[in-house]
Amino acid sequence: MKELDKEVLDLMEQQRYQQYRENLLKRNRAYARPDWQKQMTKLPTAQEKAFLDWVKANKVPFNHADKYPDYDMRGYYLSTLTNPQAAKAGINPATQSLHYPDTYKTPYHESFSAESKWATKGAPTWKDNKLVAPSGEVVFEDKPEK
Repeated sequence: MKELDKEVLDLMEQQRYQQYRENLLKRNRAYARPDWQKQMTKLPTAQEKAFLDWVKANKVPFNHADKYPDYDMRGYYLSTLTNPQAAKAGINPATQSLHYPDTYKTPYHESFSAESKWATKGAPTWKDNKLVAPSGEVVFEDKPEK
């Protein structure tokens, strides 16, 4: 593949990703605190280095340069330092994949729920493996990965 073709494909993928995240934010904005972006966890330089080392050592699926973060992994990281028992990641029984608590999901996340620290009253709640809006509409369903 030519270098230019790869650049065009990369740009198209970035645009699709951006549109996907913006659509999620549009859907979830009604259930999110208006100040959620300002409340994302920021770390001092020394702690940021320790965080990035933790991400690498634990093979955490996290892109520190993502402009549309669906998870406040820095907030989760701090919670593991202060309350390791409450901040445990686990295996999602529906997908058999690694799952972190909903507490730090942002409105860019496909399964943003009432359990997020940025959710407002009336945000979608989990009913078994389905995320249900107050209207009764299923907005997300955890399904086994194929």
